[in-house]
Amino acid sequence: MEIKNFREFFKSKTILSYVLTFGVEFVIMLITIVLFKFVAVKFLDTGFAEFSINKRLVGFLMPLMMLGLGVSLPKFLPLENEKKQLEIHYSALIIVSSLFLFSLIIFLFNSAYLSHLAFGDFNHEKMFAASLLYVYSLMLHACIYNYFRGKFDFVISSLLQLVNLGVLPFIFFFLVNDVYHLFLILSIGTIGLLLLINSIYIPLIKLKSFDCFQNIKLLVKYGIRRAPGDVILGLFLFIPTYLASNYFSLTIAGNVAFCLSLFNIVIAIMSPINIILLPKASKIVFEKDFSLLRIISSKLLIVSIGVGIISLAVVYIFGENILIMFNVKDYLEVAGYLNIIFFGVIGFSLFSVIRSIIDAYYEKARVASIIIISFLFFIFCILIIKYFDLFSIKNILIAFTFSINFLGLLTYFILTRINKRIQQ
Repeated sequence: MEIKNFREFFKSKTILSYVLTFGVEFVIMLITIVLFKFVAVKFLDTGFAEFSINKRLVGFLMPLMMLGLGVSLPKFLPLENEKKQLEIHYSALIIVSSLFLFSLIIFLFNSAYLSHLAFGDFNHEKMFAASLLYVYSLMLHACIYNYFRGKFDFVISSLLQLVNLGVLPFIFFFLVNDVYHLFLILSIGTIGLLLLINSIYIPLIKLKSFDCFQNIKLLVKYGIRRAPGDVILGLFLFIPTYLASNYFSLTIAGNVAFCLSLFNIVIAIMSPINIILLPKASKIVFEKDFSLLRIISSKLLIVSIGVGIISLAVVYIFGENILIMFNVKDYLEVAGYLNIIFFGVIGFSLFSVIRSIIDAYYEKARVASIIIISFLFFIFCILIIKYFDLFSIKNILIAFTFSINFLGLLTYFILTRINKRIQQ
């Protein structure tokens, strides 16, 4: 029976969804890598550092401003009829637009401080504002993308992902002369395209025709529990860059941010699993088909560890060549950063793949809990390093790697607990 269910789950349509989504994510990964190379050549060291730091800043701000919608939307959309899906979608648009306006007000009153916090100086206020606008464009993208994802229309969602995260950044790069204008024009272009797509492919509904506040309450209540975890995870991946920019230099911060971006790119290879799995896993849990859930989780555990080991081996063997390809100065020193960071790839890949199973199974925010515990462990390690006067980039990154692997270990323990409960 279990084998039959497993084969049914991976019927042709499902396999095609995975192949299409993996293919798109792989192309985006290649475009991102090429774009980093072009930025290094065109904008030189300072521009490369600004671009790399901006990527990490956006990675931190995005979950902070989304309030867990990235989880709540694919959680509820697959379970509803078409009319209710539209209501949830437009409620989500209202939420993200309101949060953006609130964040913009905060920025206007604290622009100099936020510039120093992110870039280590007071000369990047406009850059921070452009990053904020870009985050809003990504929030709109997330809402529209998750609408199609929740309807299991992975063709349109994959095309959206490819255009907004791959094609547009690549095209607009050739139209600007600095990093600030790249993020500014990219934000405006992305927002314009998304509004056009929404008006063409998603039917409009009047706000008076449904209970908007009830839907907002539904999304926020579920998402807000998970939002601290997503925010802390973004902060987790941003803190090494923050410490480098504020205690060392912009160049070192840029190199650290670049290494973390490569780390994220590798993890993004497995994002299609989460993209497709969360809505499907939610449906499996809703239908109480726990035997299928156990089989899938076991397979994913093997996949995540395997990808982590392969990624670590590739970076260890070709790390210096990768950095030389991107014209990174002091590449031997930076290769040390890269090797240290990638020792955390096994733990983080396990977490990235299995978190969808945990989110689907538990109503409580267990994923957020283990992220916060791991983050506190990271902060504790930083304080120990500071106390014993061992404060260096390499030691900070070693603490980061230990903490990320600790996150993976906690994820494994929760998965083991789920499987035991399923077997009972």
